[in-house]
Amino acid sequence: MKRLLPLLLLPLLGLAPKLPRPAPQTARRLTLRINGEAVRADTLSSRFFLSSDRALRLNVVRADDPDGEGLTIIIDRFPVQAGTYSFQEILSGRNRDASYRFGKVAAYSKSCGQNTGSVVITGVDATRHWLRGTYRCQVCEAGRGARRFTLEGEFEYPVEQE
Repeated sequence: MKRLLPLLLLPLLGLAPKLPRPAPQTARRLTLRINGEAVRADTLSSRFFLSSDRALRLNVVRADDPDGEGLTIIIDRFPVQAGTYSFQEILSGRNRDASYRFGKVAAYSKSCGQNTGSVVITGVDATRHWLRGTYRCQVCEAGRGARRFTLEGEFEYPVEQE
């Protein structure tokens, strides 16, 4: 009977409350929409970098072009805190812009008449080195017949030191 007692307690272990599991150290959630159409992002090739002079560079690469440049957003003097970082601030001396390259398409936020766009950081975990938030920007091709692209998405992504 003493041998069977531990077996009788096994069903009770399933009734124990489950503790929430912490997010994995390398959480990589990244979405990309171009003019409202969902495009798969390559979470292995995409990178977020923070340089020693506090410039944050988001590089979102398309899954159908893992060797391409994709979307690059640069925010100078990023204070590593939650907030909204608007591209309108380029005029005040801070470098906050975006560029997009895919195949023969090359478009830049500085080419648009209105340089609209922003990165909204909603979560920062400095010990695990990740950011959570959203991005939205417009980039334009230069020249005649130039097209305008609105790129937007969400992220929960690790940040690497550059």
